[in-house]
Amino acid sequence: MFLILLSSCVSLITLLILFFRVKNSKKRTIPSWFLGKKNKIIINNNIIFKKPPFIPFILILIVTTCFAYLYHPKESPKSSDLQSSSSLIWLDPSFSSKISRSADNFDANEEAEKILSFGFNNFGLETNFIIKNGIPEVNYKIISLKSKTDIKDFLEKENNKPTSPFHQSIHTEKINKLLKESPFFSEHKSRIIILSDGKFESLQGVLSLKKFFNFGSLKKSSPFQMSKENEIEIIPKELSLLWNEQSESSGQFIEFNSKLSNIPEEARPHFFINTIHSGDNAYKFLTSKKTKNELPLFIVCTDRFPGTIELDPFSSLRSLVNFFNNEFIEKSCIDNQLENIETSNAWKFRNPALWVVPLTEQIISLMNNDFKFWTPIGFDSNYDTLIYVGSANLNNETFEIKKSPVQLDTGTYPIPIYLLPPPPSAEIGHKIYGENLEYKGKFKTFFNAPDGTPLAWKTSSLPFFYLRTTTATPNGELGRSRRWTDFWFEVARTVKKSNLAFTKMTLDDVNKLQDSFEEAGISNINKFSEILDLKTLNFKISDNFTSGLYKIENGKNWILVNTVENESNQIYMTPEEFSQKFSGVTSIVKDKKEQKNTSQLLNMSIAILCTILLFWLWKKPIKSSLFFIIFFISFSTMNKIWAENFEEREQNSFSMPMFYNGKMPVHNVDPENIPFKIAWCAKDIPKNVEENYAKFRNVLIRRGTINLPKNLKADSCKSGEAEIWWTDNLSILSRKSLIEHISNGGIFIIEGAKSFPPMLSELTDLGTGIDWESPPKRGMFYRSFYLLQTLNGCLNDSTKVLMLKKKINAQAPFALITDARFFSSGEDCFKNNSDYKIRSFINIMYSFLTTDYKEDQLQLPEILNRIRNLGLEP
Repeated sequence: MFLILLSSCVSLITLLILFFRVKNSKKRTIPSWFLGKKNKIIINNNIIFKKPPFIPFILILIVTTCFAYLYHPKESPKSSDLQSSSSLIWLDPSFSSKISRSADNFDANEEAEKILSFGFNNFGLETNFIIKNGIPEVNYKIISLKSKTDIKDFLEKENNKPTSPFHQSIHTEKINKLLKESPFFSEHKSRIIILSDGKFESLQGVLSLKKFFNFGSLKKSSPFQMSKENEIEIIPKELSLLWNEQSESSGQFIEFNSKLSNIPEEARPHFFINTIHSGDNAYKFLTSKKTKNELPLFIVCTDRFPGTIELDPFSSLRSLVNFFNNEFIEKSCIDNQLENIETSNAWKFRNPALWVVPLTEQIISLMNNDFKFWTPIGFDSNYDTLIYVGSANLNNETFEIKKSPVQLDTGTYPIPIYLLPPPPSAEIGHKIYGENLEYKGKFKTFFNAPDGTPLAWKTSSLPFFYLRTTTATPNGELGRSRRWTDFWFEVARTVKKSNLAFTKMTLDDVNKLQDSFEEAGISNINKFSEILDLKTLNFKISDNFTSGLYKIENGKNWILVNTVENESNQIYMTPEEFSQKFSGVTSIVKDKKEQKNTSQLLNMSIAILCTILLFWLWKKPIKSSLFFIIFFISFSTMNKIWAENFEEREQNSFSMPMFYNGKMPVHNVDPENIPFKIAWCAKDIPKNVEENYAKFRNVLIRRGTINLPKNLKADSCKSGEAEIWWTDNLSILSRKSLIEHISNGGIFIIEGAKSFPPMLSELTDLGTGIDWESPPKRGMFYRSFYLLQTLNGCLNDSTKVLMLKKKINAQAPFALITDARFFSSGEDCFKNNSDYKIRSFINIMYSFLTTDYKEDQLQLPEILNRIRNLGLEP
C-alpha cells in the first residue's frame, strides 16, 4: 500500500513540475494575524500554464501507467489467476456436526450467499461413503460451483446424505491426489471453507491439507451436546419365539421390556435405539452395551420336574454360578424342538454358553448305538461347550447305575455318589451347523478323583464332556468339594469369550479402515449385505456406508458400526484457532526477518531514486531518459539474483520489472530437514532398492510423524558418513567397522539373512549390557506403532536385535538382522502381503528412531489406545 501511495505522489509531483510554472509573480505580504507577527515572507501567486516538452511527457505517462497496471487489482483476471482466488467447500459429514447444524437451523441458501460474497472461484468437495459389491468404499470428487444455485444445491445434497461412519472422514492420500491433479489447488494459493461444529478430532484430516491452502475459514455451528432421549432396547424376534413369548411386531426386531420378558440378560444382545430431537427433526442411532465375560452363560436343559431324591437337581451348580454373579438359565430344550421357528440357530444372539444336558435313554442310545452326539437347538460347537451329566430319572432297568463311595478331595472321607458307566470308547460323530462334513471325536479321561476313580471324559477334537455323576447330592457334599468346583472352572475355560451376536466396530479414522477390519477379524470375503432400518426394524439393502447394524452375506455374525461417543471430553476449535492453523502456511520455513527488513529498505531506496530521476528528467530529458532505461534493465536482473539468494517468493515483495508477466510468485518450501543419513553399503544402489526405499519412505510419512532422508547414500557404510547402515550383504562389512559404528551410536540393519552369522555374535558385550536377543512379543518391535505377530512374516520369527539394556522396560536397539527383504529383491515370508511388510517396516523404524516407544509422546496415545482395546495391556 505504501508503494502505491508513493508512486502516485511521484506522478503528481512530476505533473506539477511539467505542467505548472510561475511567471510574472506579484509579491504579497502574509498578514500578521496568520503568523502572529508581521513578516516579510513573500509568495508568488501569478501562475500560468506552459506546454511541457514532448519526450518527458511520454516517459512520465509510461512510468505512471506501469505503476498503475502493476499494483491496481485486475477486474477480470486471466485463467491462471483463478488459482489464487479458488476456494474449496467441505461439509463435515460427522453425526455430531450434522446434529449441530440442524440445531442452528442450517439454511443452505443463506450459507450460499455468504460464501458467494467472498468473491472466490468456488469448488465443492463431494464425499461419498458407499457399499459396492458388499465392500465399503470412500470416494471423493471436486465439483465446480459457478453460481449461487450450484452452491446451495451442493450444500443441501451434502447435508442430506447419511452421516459418516468415521470420526475423521478425510482420506488424506485420496484428497492429496485430487488437489495435486487440480490446476486450481496445486499452486497453494487457495482457501478452504469448512462447515462444521469444530470438533478437533473430525478436523484432523482437514488440518493435514494445510499445504494446499493459504487460508482456512471455519463456519462453526454450536457444539452438539449428547442427550439420549426415548432409549428403547430391541432384540431379535427369533429370541421371543424361542422363549415362547408372543409378539405382534412385523419386523425382524421387537421392543424389549425387561419387566415383562423371561429372556435373561446374558441371553440377548443389547441394542438400544436412541432418539435425538433437533427442532422438527428426529435422529435415531443404534448403540450397544458390553456384556459380562467373567464366566460363560450357563444353560441347563431340564424338564423342571425334580427327581424323587434330588429336590433341586442343580442346587450346587446354581450356587456356584450365582456366587460369581453370572446367569444360570434353566430351559426345556430336550423335548421341545421348536418346529415353529424357521432357523435352528436362534441362540446365536447370546454370549457363548456352557450347556448342561442331563443324560436320558434317548441320548445314551444315540451315542452307544448310532455313534452320534445329541445337541440341543442353538448349540454351536464353534463357540459353545456341552456337558452330559447324570440324571435321577435314569434307572437300573435301562442303564447300570451304582452308588459308590468316592474320595473327591485328598484327606477327606469318601462320600457315596451315584456313578454312571463310562461313555462309549468308539468315535462319535457330530455335524456342525451349516457344514456338510461330519467331525468325529473320541472320549478321553479328563478328571479323576484322588482315589483314582474316573469321573469325567472329554472328546479329543470336539467341545463335549461326559460327567458320570449328577450336579448335586441330597446333602450337598458334592457341591462343597474343591475338586468338583475346579472341574467346572476348567470346563468354563474351554468356552470362547467372543460374542456370537455381533461384532462391534468403532471407526475413528477413515485412513485406518482396513486396520479396523483386520482387528475386528473381518476379511475381504465378508460382504456387507443389509442394514437394519431403525424405523421398520427390518433389514434392508443399502448402498450407503454409515453407522448401524449390518448383516454379513453368507455369515452368521452381524457388524455394528458405531461412532457415537461421550461428548463431555471433546475438544472444539474456534474459527480464530482454525484460521491460525492455515495462516502463514506458504511463508518461508526459516525465519528471515533481517532479510525482509533489508528487502523493505531496498524497496524504499529504489522508490526515492525513481523520484530523483523524475525531477532530473525535467532538467535533462535526453541524458536522464537513457539512464532511466539502463537502470530498469540492470535492476531487473539484480532483482532475480536477490530473489534467488534469499528464496523470496512472496506476493507483497517489490518487483522492479514493470510489466505483469501473468505468473504469480511460487512458494518453494523444502521439507527436507533430516538430521541423519541412511547408507546402502554397496557401491551402487540398484534401481529396485531406490524404488522400494521411496515407497516405504512415503508410506512412513503418511502414516506417522517420522520423516526419512529423501535418498540413500551409496557406499557410505563407513564410520561418520551415515548414522544408519542398511545392506543385504554382510560380507562387505567388517567386525571392526561395525564395532566402531555402534560405539559412535550408529545403527545397522541387515535384511535377507537366512541364518545368524557367527561374526555378529562377537559384538556382544555383557559388560556394557549389549547383547543379541529375539525381540519379545510384548516389546516395542511388535507394539511400537502396529500390533504385530511377526516381524519377518514367518510363522517362526527368526529376527534378532542387538539391544543395549539401559534400565527396566527401556532398551536402545543398535542392530537388527532378519530374513525379510524390505529394499532388496528376493523371496521372503511376506510374499504378496505388502501391507503387512509395510507395518513391520514402520514398527522397526519407530523402535530404532524413538529409542523407547514408551517415551515417544507423539505416538504414545495411539499405542496405548490400541493395546487397551485389544486387551493386551500388561
